Amino acid sequence: MAEAVFRELVGRDGRHVARSAGTGAGAARRLTTRELAWADVVAVMEPRHLAEIRRQWPGHAGKVRVLGVSDDYDPDEPELRKLLAGKLAELIAGLERPSGPGGARGRA
Repeated sequence: MAEAVFRELVGRDGRHVARSAGTGAGAARRLTTRELAWADVVAVMEPRHLAEIRRQWPGHAGKVRVLGVSDDYDPDEPELRKLLAGKLAELIAGLERPSGPGGARGRA
């Protein structure tokens, strides 16, 4: 859901690109070293996701931004979309600033 909302917010101009990956064993697409190396910014839902990245890939932890949205929502819940829209809009605004993570073109 976060990837879909991110894409809606940035539009089709191609300035920012997002890929989804999960840290859990049941994730449809698992987070890998390659994904972390590709990303300028890594947005995670909860602090426990950051902790997992710190444990497995400590060198990439500095690019992680915790959205502070519970990962327990059903993807179709309207409240999740609303929460993500606000949090991701803040993240994108940070990417747009020249001093923001990822510079002028961010990959999240």
